[in-house]
Amino acid sequence: MNISRRFIAAAAYPLARIYQSLFPGIRILMYHRVANCSNYDQLVVSPYHFEQQMAYLHKHYRVLSLDQAIDDLEQGSCQPGVVVTFDDGYLDNLHNALPILKKYNIPATIFITTAFCDQSISHSRYSDDKQRVHLNWDEVCRLAEEPGITIGSHTISHPFLSRINAERSQMEIRDSKKIIEGKLDKTVNYFCYPSGDFLDKELEFVKQAGYRAAVTVSPGCNHSLLRPYTLKRTEVNNKDGINEMRYKLAGAFDPFHILLHWRRRQHFKKQSREIKQSYKEAS
Repeated sequence: MNISRRFIAAAAYPLARIYQSLFPGIRILMYHRVANCSNYDQLVVSPYHFEQQMAYLHKHYRVLSLDQAIDDLEQGSCQPGVVVTFDDGYLDNLHNALPILKKYNIPATIFITTAFCDQSISHSRYSDDKQRVHLNWDEVCRLAEEPGITIGSHTISHPFLSRINAERSQMEIRDSKKIIEGKLDKTVNYFCYPSGDFLDKELEFVKQAGYRAAVTVSPGCNHSLLRPYTLKRTEVNNKDGINEMRYKLAGAFDPFHILLHWRRRQHFKKQSREIKQSYKEAS
């Protein structure tokens, strides 16, 4: 399947480039971890591949901070650009990703989950790890002082927001911002929906909390700021060599990702309906 996808993406690449030149925009890349891993993990990119990817961006693209990107989109700028983001707040973002980002002078936004930083819980994927995988607050503060690094919110406990009640969903969105601002003494302007899971109520809660914008896992390129709380992103993984990065940045993989994302959203909506129905039956 991966081979066929890459073959079709390679064939689609020339058309994608033409579309990109006619409708330029800003592509936000989504990373999680930068680490060496013995087994394939969709959330992990090795330092070797991450450096290859950052070197490619540095050489071929206008790489922007999320602040700069939002400014451009607000002003209706037609200049293409790329933004680098990380989700969850992993310790290897500091030890492995930061030196490479600094080497190539690439800004990045790191969306942290506050309970992960408290070390009270861990991402469910790594709950059995014996070694610490998440940043603590001292390390988040160190990153926040680095030129080009922006800290954003990824909720308090990384829940599926559509599957919890409205009061808790609002608290996760609102209070995570307050906690991070209290720790850093800096304004937190950006939010990231855990697992890309949200409904209309979450969009309203993000707006009410005072965030400037929010990112999703919906694939594609951003051409305007008409919907600042549903910015699209493109996931990068350890299978992305230079050719795959070229295809992704041009949008040649977007049709695949849009279909997969639609199926994923349908699953989220179904799960949310089933949970709400179980609440009604229990009451």
